Amino acid sequence: MASILVSGCFLLFYISATLDAQTLNAPMAGGGDSCSSSSDCYPADLNGSVVPPLYINCSDHKCVCSSCFYATNSYKSCTYQKCWMYDVATRTCTDLRKEQRTAFLLSFFLSITGAANFYIQRYDLGGVQLGIFLLLPIVLLLLFCLILMVIFVIDLLFISRCREYFEPIYGSGGCLWWPILVLSCTWILLVAMWWVTDLFVFAADLRPSGDGCPLKHNL
Repeated sequence: MASILVSGCFLLFYISATLDAQTLNAPMAGGGDSCSSSSDCYPADLNGSVVPPLYINCSDHKCVCSSCFYATNSYKSCTYQKCWMYDVATRTCTDLRKEQRTAFLLSFFLSITGAANFYIQRYDLGGVQLGIFLLLPIVLLLLFCLILMVIFVIDLLFISRCREYFEPIYGSGGCLWWPILVLSCTWILLVAMWWVTDLFVFAADLRPSGDGCPLKHNL
């Protein structure tokens, strides 16, 4: 009797262990701990649309997601990747990120117009750059006229000294050129500093686009 009882216990233990192993290894339906098909990994709002296996697939009971999707919840499902768009009609993924190479080239050739920042949808920085390029010369010209008025109306002694220092270098009327020289150098210095800064920022990819997406690394 004892041997029969022991044998029965071993048999029950073997059956229980086998059932437990089968339960652990069995694939669960979508929404469980694992997937059995690619459709189990689809985002909930696809409304029955089919996603190519290139983007969403089920492998070893885990969701494999790529391009415009990424895996969540320990590979139980896929959700939309930020800065990507999935077109249900064409079943294709589109990368919405701006290109780093394009931004760098625009900055290199058209930095003073703000073209690179307009391209990456940083309209605040682009507007400031365009304003410096277009409006600053006008502001500097107005400052130049104001300086001349101050010189001629108020400080005649300064004019005589100005002539003494500048006319030997610039000839007759050289005193009138020094404000233009100073203000022009100021404008050129501002534009050059911003140009160098933008080149470094886009080369090192330190500025995301206006929609919060990083630039596509292709420089």
